Amino acid sequence: MNINNTQGSPEGVYTPEPRVYELGYLLMPSVSEGNLSNERDALVALITKCKGIVISEGQPQLIDLAYDMTKVINNKKHTYSQAYFGWIKFDVTPDVVESLTDEVEIRENLLRSIMTKTERENLLTTDQPYRVARVNELDEVEDDIDVVSEEIVEKSIDSEEKETSSIESDDLTKIEGIGPKIAEVFAANGVKTFEDLSGSKVGDLRTILADNELSQHEPKTWSKQATLAKHGKWDELQELQDELNGGK
Repeated sequence: MNINNTQGSPEGVYTPEPRVYELGYLLMPSVSEGNLSNERDALVALITKCKGIVISEGQPQLIDLAYDMTKVINNKKHTYSQAYFGWIKFDVTPDVVESLTDEVEIRENLLRSIMTKTERENLLTTDQPYRVARVNELDEVEDDIDVVSEEIVEKSIDSEEKETSSIESDDLTKIEGIGPKIAEVFAANGVKTFEDLSGSKVGDLRTILADNELSQHEPKTWSKQATLAKHGKWDELQELQDELNGGK
């Protein structure tokens, strides 16, 4: 019995069924309120380009982060305690998710993002709400906003990750493709932990490597590897590394 979905496809070629995904994203607090809609529109445009269909979304709102996040910009490490948080739920075929994720992550004003497979229904909770950022120190009340989904809460801005952020340095040579020399160069440029590396843009890493005559190395997978290492997902990291060749 043929279980592949070939209906409507030429010559019986298998066509993957769309699935529901949710993109949770953090925009840097330096983005002006007037440009927030442009940043949101750009993310929706990327989804649409991949033939995705938006189901629902939460507009970006300024929040206080549960812990400080870092990002390397122009070879300089920046630390943020606030960010604009938003989410988009959409239908798309699984075969384009990886390339879509890559395009999202190179957005200049993106601080952090996470792509998760989810359900069509909204799984909102009020047990662990985000807190809208205070406008100033005289504010006495912080309004709650709904949590998009428990998975994004845990993986994007979970307070349990404070332990990782407090570590002064990690062994970056556990990332395939990074040797002692590159780890030393990264440390000198403020990339010392798995947290730092997971939040770094590929373009910034390539610039650091080029400035130190190490441009023969390709860092495309290093942030993804570092994200797994940051969360202690060593088995998944090993599976990924088994598929790589010198970190590529």
